[in-house]
Amino acid sequence: MKNTIRIIVGILFLFAGSIQATDVTNQDSTAYTVKVQGEGNLSISTHNIAANGTLYGLCGYTFCSFEIPGHKVNANRDGKLTIRNGKFVQ
Repeated sequence: MKNTIRIIVGILFLFAGSIQATDVTNQDSTAYTVKVQGEGNLSISTHNIAANGTLYGLCGYTFCSFEIPGHKVNANRDGKLTIRNGKFVQ
């Protein structure tokens, strides 16, 4: 029984490490449309982020580029980005 529990916990830790993805927090009082482009142009998607809102899990690749009007930045899969004064800060 104890070995089974250890195996299950080990598997959960393995999966938890592999599902990391970039989060974006908007500290502005303005809503934005965030364009997310996966590494090597594998995918492009857009997401609406509300004023003072947060979006979770936007990048499942090794890295992605994130763009709002007038500003673009790259981030790793496990990164955290913040929008402040119309720009991304890491």
